[in-house]
Amino acid sequence: MMEYKKQIKKLNNKIKDFTNFGYILLVLSVFLYIGIIIPEERSPFQIYLMMGSTLILLCLSFTFFFLAMKYKKQFEE
Repeated sequence: MMEYKKQIKKLNNKIKDFTNFGYILLVLSVFLYIGIIIPEERSPFQIYLMMGSTLILLCLSFTFFFLAMKYKKQFEE
């Protein structure tokens, strides 16, 4: 019984952590994207670097949201 409660608490903490990580990475990618669309003197390398970083952060964000959903389904079972 005690082991089951620990497992439930651990799953709940993972869900919260992965959701928080997903939101943080999503906000950071939006911040970088806004930096791309604001007109300012930048080299093409800087623009591509920011676009690549935005894409990587979005992929990581969606991965964390996917993991949170996976653990939420496991939590509900």
